[in-house]
Amino acid sequence: MTQPEISLVLPAYNEQDNILNVIETSCQHLEQINRSWELIVVDNCSSDKTAELVQSIVDQRDNVRLIVHDENRYYSGSCQTALNESRGKWIAIMDSDGQFSAADLPLFIEKLQAGANLVFGWRKKRNDPVFRLFSSSVFNTLGKFWLSIPVHDLNVGIRMFDQKVAEATEFRHRLNMANPELYTRVKIAGLNIDEVVVQHFAREHGHVCHDFSKIWKLFWDVNHYLKTLSQELKAAKKSPPHQSVENTEVDARKVA
Repeated sequence: MTQPEISLVLPAYNEQDNILNVIETSCQHLEQINRSWELIVVDNCSSDKTAELVQSIVDQRDNVRLIVHDENRYYSGSCQTALNESRGKWIAIMDSDGQFSAADLPLFIEKLQAGANLVFGWRKKRNDPVFRLFSSSVFNTLGKFWLSIPVHDLNVGIRMFDQKVAEATEFRHRLNMANPELYTRVKIAGLNIDEVVVQHFAREHGHVCHDFSKIWKLFWDVNHYLKTLSQELKAAKKSPPHQSVENTEVDARKVA
């Protein structure tokens, strides 16, 4: 089977009200890019009809695939599946809630062609409730404190990278975040990181997975997660290339 140039992966959890439109519009944008592509939906053990709806499209399109987890592996687990299953020269992972658009992929490709290995999106103009803006501000501040992350948007739901990043990355921490660990693995590998401004739309259907009634615990657990990644990054800098960094995992239940 010929390797596609682009793999677009959509992690999905209970997105039955959004997924069909996201797939349809994403396919349209991918076709306009005029490069070979595949679209993969990773269903993270949804309890609604997400997988069933996606399968109806898979039956009609050869370049759309569905992978269904038999248990919830958290967002980072879905991203790991994306790394394992994607065949593209460039891999994009985009949330399936309709807040991002595959129309922005050419912007990412331009950065990758210019020498970046990993490109994060940046929601410079966001369409989110005040509370989500506040929580993201806290996450970004913590990310800069612990990891000196140079990008503006720590928890953005769209990013694109090349096969070097896929080969260098293994998500060891199972939780509903992925970008900080992705950044850490890429930093350890000595690869190049960039960002690009993307469109951001208001969520029309569904809700976020985080339990915001436990927000202070969430902040505490994210802080612990970032601190752990910081320790891994420092250990990697001190270790000779042939030595592996100790795998210190964060309990997924703590940041769910």
